[in-house]
Amino acid sequence: MAGRTLLQNARVLTCSGDTGERPRDGDVLIEGDRIAEVAAHRIDVDPASTRVVDLHGATVLPGLGDAHVHISWPLDFVFDHAAIAKTPPGRHMLDVAAVARTFLESGYTSIIGAGVTQPLDDLLAKDAIDRGLIPGPRIVPSGPMVAEQGGLGADGGLMDVVADARELREVVARQCDTGVRALKLFISGDGVVPQFPSDDVYMNDEMLAAAVEEADRHGAFITVHARGSASVAMAARTGVRIVHHACFLDDDALKALEARRDDIWVCPGLHYLYAMVSGHAEPWGMTPEKIEASGYHEEFRSQVEGLHRLRESGIRILAGGDFGHQWTRHGTYAAELQRYVELGGMTPVEAIHTATRNLGPAAGSDTGQVRPGYLADLLIVDGDPAADVTVLQRPDLRRAVIKDGKFGYVNPEVHP
Repeated sequence: MAGRTLLQNARVLTCSGDTGERPRDGDVLIEGDRIAEVAAHRIDVDPASTRVVDLHGATVLPGLGDAHVHISWPLDFVFDHAAIAKTPPGRHMLDVAAVARTFLESGYTSIIGAGVTQPLDDLLAKDAIDRGLIPGPRIVPSGPMVAEQGGLGADGGLMDVVADARELREVVARQCDTGVRALKLFISGDGVVPQFPSDDVYMNDEMLAAAVEEADRHGAFITVHARGSASVAMAARTGVRIVHHACFLDDDALKALEARRDDIWVCPGLHYLYAMVSGHAEPWGMTPEKIEASGYHEEFRSQVEGLHRLRESGIRILAGGDFGHQWTRHGTYAAELQRYVELGGMTPVEAIHTATRNLGPAAGSDTGQVRPGYLADLLIVDGDPAADVTVLQRPDLRRAVIKDGKFGYVNPEVHP
């Protein structure tokens, strides 16, 4: 019985491609870790060999995913990277385990690492999750972020620092040999550090092409921090898989992205900028004066405009947003989807696609759709997220999370 589960009397949101899709009455049969059948009717099974779970009209949709995750940042993180790096490893890994559990309990069954503070954070968490020692999502693990000499992040002692293509290739190979599969390079500045403005460009085509080639040789891929147009264009033309932020987009950057629309994704992190310019970070020292000096107001307006241009050009968008600050707390990950609807003009289902059907291929996994043959990573909620995407932010409406065909989280308030 443990190998077969029937989710009965569900409202199924398949995320199969229609951005106007609405949940429909149906059943979902799980065999092992895969979805075996999705039917718009009742599926007959032998209760002696199949666990039957009556959902009484709750919505079943694919487990969500986040493509820009710093699992190193603890639940009480306040922008102090150096303090996290100095935390004793044992205590720190307990913090990491708490973050992993929070992702799963929030309905997130897949995450893509975007850089760690202690070198083995993603790798150790992934190993513990895969061995069943702690609850958590699937992890595409990252390692330390990589900066160019003289660029943003190079002087903090937390990143791998390189000077040329040869050194970058060596760093990529070394990280991949430890098991890292998503390597993040800093190729632009960030206005929140005024001496490194967002339109700065670090590294060059030769370096990025070498990194992409070396990562591909190890079955890994490259992601980049790229806020300005020139850095986005460089990432697109050199084979980078995921571009984080892309706050400024000129015609050249957009054309470079369009030329690779089948194998490149953009992960804006829109909610982070929204929270910053809305004053949510002020209690933690991000004063209006600092936000003004960062240029984030202009950057936010540009990113919203750019998101509309990306959609019009058919560039695939990913959910993910630097969550973990106190103004973008862990567990509020689906706020990114709300911003895509309210500011980016997406339908609720289109926004959900950024965390499901778009994210599966970016992560290289058979996830993101309620479809026979796909991994049985599912989220069960009360309410209709296709009508109101904020349903996904409410813990009280979150009934259960299934990962690998097994219940990874059951809401004790709903099923005591």
